[in-house]
Amino acid sequence: MDKMRKAEIDLKREISFIINAKANDPRIGFITITGTKLSVDFKYLDVFVSIMGEKNDVERSLEALKNSSGFIKRNLHQRLKLKNMPDIRFLYDKSISNGIRISEILEKLDKDE
Repeated sequence: MDKMRKAEIDLKREISFIINAKANDPRIGFITITGTKLSVDFKYLDVFVSIMGEKNDVERSLEALKNSSGFIKRNLHQRLKLKNMPDIRFLYDKSISNGIRISEILEKLDKDE
């Protein structure tokens, strides 16, 4: 496993822990971190999140995550002791909601037959 992939896995695990155990923002709903992607120069980290709920819940949770990025970055620095801490960008991952929607469509088609 290369250095970048190992760092992405470690960052994903630690960010998930920080959000679930330390972040006390009530606007952050039920989220799952589905992936992380470091830039080649290790300056930026894209964090892909899946958020359960309606569109309002998703937008509110994403805004809260963006507002908490400094808190998360400080906690990451304390936990991982990285020389340079990347800037964190939270991005909504629609793959799970799309999968649920496809399953619902397939079930409806199956019932119609």
